[in-house]
Amino acid sequence: MKNVLDFRGLQGFFTSINPRTIYLYSIVIGLLSGLGAIVFNEVLHAVSEITMRSWAHLPGPLSPGGASDVLPPRRWMWVLLPVVGGLISGLLVKTFAPEAEGTGTDGYIDAFHNKAGSMRGRVPLVKSLATLATLSSGGSAGKEGPIAQIGAGIGSALGRYLKMGARARRTMMVAGAAGGLGAIFRAPLGGALTAVEVLYKEDIETDALTPAIISSVTAYTLFSAVNGFDHVFAYSSEAFHAPVQLLFYAVLGLVCSGAGYLYVRFLHGSKRLFFDRLPINKYLIPPIGGLLVGLVGLAYPQAMGQGFGYVQQLILHQPIGGLEATVGILATLAVLKIVTTSFTISSGGSGGVFAPSLFIGAMLGGCVGTVSHQFFPVLVPDVTPFVVVGMGAFFAGVANAPIASLVMVAELTGAYELLPPLMVVAILALVTSRRWSIYTTQVDNKFSTRAHLWEMNPNILKRVTIGDAMRGVYERSAIIPHDLPLTEIESFSRESGESDLLLEDDLGELSGLLSLNDLGNQEDLQHMSSLLLADDLINRRTISLRPDDNLIRALEFFGEGEFDKLPIVETADGHDKLLGYVRYRDIIGFYRREHDSPVTKS
Repeated sequence: MKNVLDFRGLQGFFTSINPRTIYLYSIVIGLLSGLGAIVFNEVLHAVSEITMRSWAHLPGPLSPGGASDVLPPRRWMWVLLPVVGGLISGLLVKTFAPEAEGTGTDGYIDAFHNKAGSMRGRVPLVKSLATLATLSSGGSAGKEGPIAQIGAGIGSALGRYLKMGARARRTMMVAGAAGGLGAIFRAPLGGALTAVEVLYKEDIETDALTPAIISSVTAYTLFSAVNGFDHVFAYSSEAFHAPVQLLFYAVLGLVCSGAGYLYVRFLHGSKRLFFDRLPINKYLIPPIGGLLVGLVGLAYPQAMGQGFGYVQQLILHQPIGGLEATVGILATLAVLKIVTTSFTISSGGSGGVFAPSLFIGAMLGGCVGTVSHQFFPVLVPDVTPFVVVGMGAFFAGVANAPIASLVMVAELTGAYELLPPLMVVAILALVTSRRWSIYTTQVDNKFSTRAHLWEMNPNILKRVTIGDAMRGVYERSAIIPHDLPLTEIESFSRESGESDLLLEDDLGELSGLLSLNDLGNQEDLQHMSSLLLADDLINRRTISLRPDDNLIRALEFFGEGEFDKLPIVETADGHDKLLGYVRYRDIIGFYRREHDSPVTKS
């Protein structure tokens, strides 16, 4: 049987599923995602009541509308809990599913773009348990990460069970993520839009929008039938009615953009420059992050946890966990939330960044609204709308998701009358924040993802060979000797940043393909790392291309595979000499140049 298909066969492989069938499956996915959201939400609430209320006596509400009874604080528990939570979360993630580390949304985005809509079945479970440990111990994170992965895992598993093609699996995975988000935040449209918009920086996954809406509405209905149809936040303030206020909201958008830049840089920088460089066992890093969170919490416990209860207090003009909502206090809480979220996520803790982003945006909105009210009380009679608009503006900027953000915030609060300023501020924050994102696995647009290979112009792909595209110059930086020991392989991977490696034998021939990400828990291999050689670790089917193969042949492998490079070999003196390799981005870069050239257009 042929290893590859012509372009028509490849296109058929991706598009053979009947859309109406996907719609029916989206209902099933929505029901399962809604059920998963119900279970996760109930377990999180019950565990948090025990740990944060009964044990730690943390002040303030655990959730919007929750009790804020004052008990004698146990400050030592405020420090101990995040450490224990970090330890449990780290043990679960690093032992059973390393890809479940971090926000969770990044894992969903990566599975869509680079893993053909496939997600290991254990990932949603491990992510859920790790996030429960993080959130119930005061870690600064949110629920959307595990919920998105639970839903996406359900969609992916159903797609694999039904033996769907890559395109259908991706669609079902998006539908699952939308169902989880729509349910947990009681935002059916916001959940669907978030699932299709966070995949890209400059685009939206329109192919999956209808299944996402069907799944999200289904999951939302099931979840709300159990937990009530009320909005997450209670909001009852005046509507937007003065056009001049848009000037003040524009200032808020710029403030959120600047703070978003600091948020993204601090979150990623603290991981790269601090936590990843700690010379200690990797299992001890999340507890260190938890310790730092607890130390901040000693002075400002409001910076711990999800923070939704404190946002509700600010909306209702109440003291925030006992603190008066002055400009100084609000700004301090926004900065400290950036710090605690970075400590939680960057150290290897598990949880989403949506809830902390809403908290930070609300505090910034309170700052700008308070200052505007003090100087222009007639033009800005109420601060509360700025709190709500700030929530949408901040997440729009850091996530490159303006439409999803404004709709999500409107559904969270019921403040649909604030859509005009939300639209203005979200777009302004987005325009000024294009160069960074809280999600590291986002791609620019559909041209930058394997998910849309079938949309490419077949005429260009047929006439261009690998040798033409690469001009006979192939990369070799990820090629290693076939007899390199595991200890040296790990060192090479850390220094080069490459996890997918090509093995070359003594004759210069391709010996095999090795993906370090597939080795599982490498701690188990440490005791014989000096004995294991690269040849012993080969874990990918050995495939190769030749310089005269066209781009269609290469893209067929990239469409279904997860390996990020393809070896190029050429027969010389009776041997298949390994010339180097080609990456997906190399082909896309060449395709873009050819597609946009005047000769091609003419």
